[in-house]
Amino acid sequence: MVYQQLVARKDMVIPWFELDEDSVYYQSQKLNHKTSVKNSSSLKVGPRSMKRNSLRETATDDPLQPALGSETERPINDDQAEELELLNTIILDVERLFPGEAFYHGGLGTIAIKKQLIEVLYVWCKCHPRVGYKQGFHEILGLIFMNLYKESIALDQEQLNSAQYSHEELVILSLYNVRFICHDLFNIFNKFMIGSGVAENLYESELQLTKSIDLFNAYLMKIDQFIHYTLTTKLELDTQLWIIRYLRLLLIRELGEDFETTSLLWDKLITSQVSSSSAQGMTHFIEVLIFLVIQLLVQQKTEIVTSDFSECLSLLLHYPVPHFASPENRDAYIQVLYRDAMNLYEKRDNDLKLFEYGNKLNKKYNPGLKISLGYKDNGELSDGASARSSVDSSRSSKEFNQNSAESVRAEKMRFEKMRMEMRLKKKAKQMIHQ
Repeated sequence: MVYQQLVARKDMVIPWFELDEDSVYYQSQKLNHKTSVKNSSSLKVGPRSMKRNSLRETATDDPLQPALGSETERPINDDQAEELELLNTIILDVERLFPGEAFYHGGLGTIAIKKQLIEVLYVWCKCHPRVGYKQGFHEILGLIFMNLYKESIALDQEQLNSAQYSHEELVILSLYNVRFICHDLFNIFNKFMIGSGVAENLYESELQLTKSIDLFNAYLMKIDQFIHYTLTTKLELDTQLWIIRYLRLLLIRELGEDFETTSLLWDKLITSQVSSSSAQGMTHFIEVLIFLVIQLLVQQKTEIVTSDFSECLSLLLHYPVPHFASPENRDAYIQVLYRDAMNLYEKRDNDLKLFEYGNKLNKKYNPGLKISLGYKDNGELSDGASARSSVDSSRSSKEFNQNSAESVRAEKMRFEKMRMEMRLKKKAKQMIHQ
């Protein structure tokens, strides 16, 4: 197996022994080469007890004098320092992965699970130095791991030998054997991140990420000009402030906290065939993802066009999680969301058809919203304060009746907008460079 060969290589050895000794993931160097993913899930004790067993000293040892060749005397070069920094970064992210999710935070037994996750991330990043490790990888891999684990079966060799299974049945069982879950996890994650273009277009470089965001803005303008105008011109809301999370995390946080809805959507995205790159250098997967995001905006169009800067930004950063009365309703929602995204993708080269399909989506999601647009003398769309642009709906017409009270409120909000935008731009830059 490819993964088994990778973890056996010397340059892939994970420096657990370089961690602080009080870390639950610490492991002595003497045990490091003996411990692998295949037995990490069967650990019965924490790393501290392993450390005690492996570092027992005889009565003649001086506890204040490090033993010859001990780990404390081992010098750390630049490469080892980088490897340790990588490991600590991954551990930090995995430790705060999906707060409240019992699978990762349900007790002592979850340490072995998180250790497997850390190992797969570490090995993958070492295999792809151009991409390296970026914040967000742990959430994508974490959701894949949860779904794989639910389908896995714990079988030892004695059970397989004692039971009367046919050759075909043994092959099927081996596919679900929990002993090989990390092999499957690594292969699925690697094929998905590389084959879909997610690693290259959303994580590898700031330039590629910017191209993805620019393509989103271009498609949004073709599908719904008023949402595009509201965000970019009226509110002057920098797209980078909110869309990086949508794209990099593949809508994990926008479709629900139970991950069931997101998993259903991912199933459709992953099984869809990856096409060749388009003229913009984007892949099928990235463009479909962009069309999914645009649909989410259209669903919240009334709230977007009737909000000020801070309200709109809050809406986008805390997208209203859809609630479903039954699993059937949830399945139908994902089916429609994915179908519309594929329809938009098929029309991506025809601006008129994109515009017409955008109107169709608006009739479905915003039937009570009526918009009249005014234009300045130079032909540009006027803003909401010019009295030539008005937005009227049964729910929000009163909010657009300009009066003195709103003018005072607008003045107060201007400073808040500037301050918040500066903070978030700084945060966006940090996310891009991570």
